Amino acid sequence: MAEEKKIMNRWLVVFGAVLIQLALGSLYSWGAMTGEISGGNFLNEPSEVTTYIFGIALAAFAITMIFAGKLQQQYGPKKISILGGILIGVGTILSAFLGGNFWGLFITYGIIYGAGIGFTYVCPIATAAAWFPDKKGMISGIAVAGFGAGSFIFNYLVDWFVLISIPVMYILLGIIYVAFIVIGAMTMIRPPDGWLPEGFVPPVATETSSEGMVEFSRKEMLSKYQFWLLWLSYILGCMPGLLVIGTYKTFANSDPNFSIYGLGTFLILVGSIGALFNGLGRISWGKVADILDYKKALLLLFLVQASMLFLYFTTNINYAYYFITTCIIFFCFGGNLSLYPTATADLFGNKNLGQNYGVMFTAYGIAGFIQAVATNQIVLTLGGYLPLYLLVGGFSVGALVLVFFIKPPKK
Repeated sequence: MAEEKKIMNRWLVVFGAVLIQLALGSLYSWGAMTGEISGGNFLNEPSEVTTYIFGIALAAFAITMIFAGKLQQQYGPKKISILGGILIGVGTILSAFLGGNFWGLFITYGIIYGAGIGFTYVCPIATAAAWFPDKKGMISGIAVAGFGAGSFIFNYLVDWFVLISIPVMYILLGIIYVAFIVIGAMTMIRPPDGWLPEGFVPPVATETSSEGMVEFSRKEMLSKYQFWLLWLSYILGCMPGLLVIGTYKTFANSDPNFSIYGLGTFLILVGSIGALFNGLGRISWGKVADILDYKKALLLLFLVQASMLFLYFTTNINYAYYFITTCIIFFCFGGNLSLYPTATADLFGNKNLGQNYGVMFTAYGIAGFIQAVATNQIVLTLGGYLPLYLLVGGFSVGALVLVFFIKPPKK
């Protein structure tokens, strides 16, 4: 095994990571799927109720990652990736037979499918980071870019497969998910202990820097204030992007006086191109972190994100303005998903990144669950989309302030 690790081309790990994440990114095809299955087509429930299935999938995803990080370190990322792929496939295929009622789909495409994503998600991130200590930000971005772009592919597959029948759609999707993940899992092999890329000299740890040499266990990380500032900023930083992803269509159609009102085909294009910007943002912001560092990259991201959100309600006056602003918000949202693994590695080390990021990622799960189940209530409570976007713009500013006060922890 040691020989295999020494001679393995590390870019194969990147290929496998992207393949896995493309399958996991199907999670965000729920928006395309829910319109096809609800309202009596497959479920006798309105789409507003089926949103809870998406919410529980996000929660199962985040909770499972707490355990998956440690399991992949103990048993290896290949085995845990395959385990997650099997759960995803079983949950999806069972949806064809048990998904005709709300609770059946809640269990199969909510809990089982979501848990499978949680087991698998952290494996390519931790494995790729171990092979690329010289390009942590960019590789973290590439490793999760597939997750952002996966919905672009699976939105179209859902549209095609549903023409056959909804049960067949679930069976075909389940087979594709398993194939992508198992093939990608074959590359999930950690480098030998002490391995470094040729010509790379890791930075030496000091009292003011944890990068490179100092490693923190999960327990040690949880005792540091830096973790809690970063964790809370993750919730505040992800919430705006998730809310825009969930509301950009309903916002456009909320008032007949809007110039962007009622343009169904245009809105589908916005979502599809936005998904590509989501994936591109993960790579681009990761590269920015390699050039500047994770902290400066996050501060810049939140500054751009807040500015776009404070302006977002005014985009109802023009198609191009709306399109560009939405894509920039998607682009910034994708950056969160690459910068936080990088930040976790820089602050607390690479050795325990899998299990440490598993805990950090609960912030994303909380943000995602709130977005999935509470967005409509938030709009009704605040009285419209203008106060909603001003509120989440304020969240971005709050995340910026929290990150500003983070300093490298001392061992």
